[in-house]
Amino acid sequence: MQVAVKLAVFAHCAILEEGSQIMSTIPVVTGLYKRFKADETGATAIILGLAVIPMLMVISFAVDFSRQLNTSNHLQNSVDTASLAAARAMEDASLTDSEIISIATATFSNNTTTMNNDVVCGAPSIVINRDTGQVAVDGTCKLPTMLAGGLWKDEVGVRSTSTAQASITKLDLALMLDVSGSMDGQKLIDLKEAAKAAASTLITPETGDRVRIAFNTYSTSVNAGLYAEDVLEDYDPLTDSSCVSERTGIAAWKDDAPDAGKWLGDEPSSCPTSSVLPLTTNLTTFNTEVEALIADGYTAGHLGIAWAWYLISPDWGDIWPNASKPLGYTEPASMKAVILMTDGKFNREYEDTLGSSNVQAKKMCQKMRDEGVRIYSVAFQAPSSAQATLKDCAGDDARFFDADDGDELKNAYAAIASDLTKLLLVD
Repeated sequence: MQVAVKLAVFAHCAILEEGSQIMSTIPVVTGLYKRFKADETGATAIILGLAVIPMLMVISFAVDFSRQLNTSNHLQNSVDTASLAAARAMEDASLTDSEIISIATATFSNNTTTMNNDVVCGAPSIVINRDTGQVAVDGTCKLPTMLAGGLWKDEVGVRSTSTAQASITKLDLALMLDVSGSMDGQKLIDLKEAAKAAASTLITPETGDRVRIAFNTYSTSVNAGLYAEDVLEDYDPLTDSSCVSERTGIAAWKDDAPDAGKWLGDEPSSCPTSSVLPLTTNLTTFNTEVEALIADGYTAGHLGIAWAWYLISPDWGDIWPNASKPLGYTEPASMKAVILMTDGKFNREYEDTLGSSNVQAKKMCQKMRDEGVRIYSVAFQAPSSAQATLKDCAGDDARFFDADDGDELKNAYAAIASDLTKLLLVD
């Protein structure tokens, strides 16, 4: 009876022990065995013979369980690391699914090589979901048991899964470009170079179609160009000007789609020869359109701000081509931004009852920020009144830039592009 109790206690303790603690039970087994051997009674010998196999099985099961637990933890770390590596690779739009899978597989293999030599892991299963920006990795490994080929199965398997989310932020960006008469000459050349350099920083093979950039030009007013028929009431392309002014009534300072009671004003008699470029991922198209800009006229800055907003507003989605439809304000992992720019004070408005161009500009910017639009502003050799308006529009001094020459203008646009690039890496 005493022997049976001792065996029961020993088995219970062996099951609870793991790793190195299990090995510490071996002296106990050895001591019991010596005591049993010294006892010459027949009953003790029989009990010893019957007890050896169960004791060995208990120890083996405990050791196998410990090894299985250790392998499972190591495997989980391997699939976690592989999924994260794949998610980071997925942020590079120039990489194919095959290339991403290769990166994940190599990462998985590198981590599993540090497991025990007798552990065998198969190639991981990797599923890429471009729509959700997620990568799922499923890994399995097998390890032999201590009693392989005897009273227990030859090997046991472990499996772990991991899903990682790529930080794929989409960006709709609109540039408001001043082409008033004071911009003629070197200033316009500097502006073209600054705008093109910023676009080339943001639109790359790595960003793919995640980044779209638009621009509008303004001077005495804005030229609606091809879209005049969609924004003006009863527009006749044969007789009517495509130059537009601000809206009045319920649509004043808002981004509502043009419609009854919300049409744009058609009073201006002059506007830039250039019009607007809706959101595009085509850097060549963007550069070509920017290079063609010509400077002339006064500075209706509030109209330039309004049209920068219209270009990224989801409410104007039916106005622009399908590929240029702006993202919704609540689109997951997305961002909207505008870059406002002027070299002179806002000195032309059409609806006096709405206030000066400066007053209207500030109201428009506040409405934009209320929708979550990130506003950057650049004063290029501009007077203090224009600087004050642009600083107010940005809503944050860190997003306002005062450029005294062409180099500072280019640096300002480069800094903005760099800031937006960093934000694109945040989910």
